[in-house]
Order: sequence, then structure tokens, then C-alpha cells
Amino acid sequence: MSRNTQHLMLFCTAVVLFVTACLYGQRNIRILNDALNDRVKTNAAMEGRVHTTLHTSGLVGYTGAEVLHTVRQMTGTRVRVEVDGHEYVIDPLEHRSVVIPVELDGKYRSEYNRSESGELLKLSFWKEVESQ
Repeated sequence: MSRNTQHLMLFCTAVVLFVTACLYGQRNIRILNDALNDRVKTNAAMEGRVHTTLHTSGLVGYTGAEVLHTVRQMTGTRVRVEVDGHEYVIDPLEHRSVVIPVELDGKYRSEYNRSESGELLKLSFWKEVESQ
């Protein structure tokens, strides 16, 4: 068999495998979409009879060290981070000595501001005042 014939056979095999993979992926997407639509219809037909049983024990609190770490890690993302009403954007590679006024042992509560699609837009931390 000539070299050109071998290359043609390999190319045809690759094309057939690629088309088969595309069709298989399209079929899987259709199946998942149908299952999701069926689940939405089923939940809509429940007419409020679905109740959640998972309850949290309260608000999740963060320490000042966790807040500081979060502010530094969120830099470079599109998420804005706010601590006690002041927004911070710090590049740890350029500004290593920038100080964020956070009490490392303090307790902070968080607020998540999301878009209509559920994307996180802003993360706010507020210091909890200890009552005496």
C-alpha cells in the first residue's frame, strides 16, 4: 500500500471518529436537557408540596485572618471585596506592605451580592460588635 493511501485512510478514520464524537456529545446534551426540563415540570406540578429539610445552625462567621486572606485572594477577579464599607483591591505582587484594617481575632459576618444569574459580584465583610 502506498504512503498516500495510508495517510488518506488515517485521515478518513479521524474524520469519522470526530463526527461520531460530535454526534454522541449532541445526543448526551439532548438527553440531559430533556431530563432537566422534565424535572422542572415535575417540581412545578408539586404546587408547593416540596419542603426543604436542610437548616443551618446560624450565620457563618469569619475570623479577621480569613477576611484578610479572602481580600488578597480575590484580587485579580471581577469580584469586588468590601470590608466595613471600604472596598479593597490589592495586588500582593506589587503592594506587599499594604495594610487592611482588620482585627485578626475579630468576628466578621459576610454578605454576598449576586447578579440575576447567580454570579458573585461583591463580597462584603462586616465586623460584628460584641455586646457586653
